[in-house]
Amino acid sequence: MDATREVGRAKWLLIAIAVLLISGCLSYGEAIYWIGGEDVQADITKVSETQRRRRWIGQNRKRLIIEYSFAEPNGARRTGSDTVSQGWPGPKSGKVGVRYTPGENGSSRLAGEVNWVALALFGLSAAAVVVFVGKLYLEARAATREPKRRRGRDREL
Repeated sequence: MDATREVGRAKWLLIAIAVLLISGCLSYGEAIYWIGGEDVQADITKVSETQRRRRWIGQNRKRLIIEYSFAEPNGARRTGSDTVSQGWPGPKSGKVGVRYTPGENGSSRLAGEVNWVALALFGLSAAAVVVFVGKLYLEARAATREPKRRRGRDREL
């Protein structure tokens, strides 16, 4: 194999590893919510509107900020906020489902809000690294293996 092809493949492997590490950091918060998170019903304390400018499109996008409060099972009162789309159908009861991580430094968000982009990026980059390492292993194994001898023809007399 030529050197430029090998260098190109090595660069792609390094890029895949870098994306895996970055997406792993982004997905870490999702894993914390998934593994250690608990669900609770929270009281909505305030709903306000905000506008965010989209970076690449240049449009203003209206969002709702939902502020809520809830009590942990140990009695500690906590507050939090999350943003939702403008068309979010607010609950009539004044309560909303919240997923939180317990403890003094815990965080919370509305139940059902998941960062699917970070999780998908992590999964795709992990698959890419596995494919690259698998191909590297197969090529290294083939390069170090002795060629098979044919029976009968290669015998010395």
